[in-house]
Amino acid sequence: MLEKIFQLLSIRCRHRRLSKPFAAAAPSACSSAQPWQAVGSGAAHYVVCLECGQKFPYDWQKMRVVKRGA
Repeated sequence: MLEKIFQLLSIRCRHRRLSKPFAAAAPSACSSAQPWQAVGSGAAHYVVCLECGQKFPYDWQKMRVVKRGA
């Protein structure tokens, strides 16, 4: 309960609940109304925090998140 209150007050998210990995689509495959925003340089896969929505690059070879911010 206390963690939810801190989250509502915009205090740091711990990124405990992450989505399954997604493959980033090529810019030509996306709608022209909303162009694709790359996660990072050369990142082809990513995961999303289900609490705050932040994206993190995902290394498909090592099967883990490349860098998790606090």
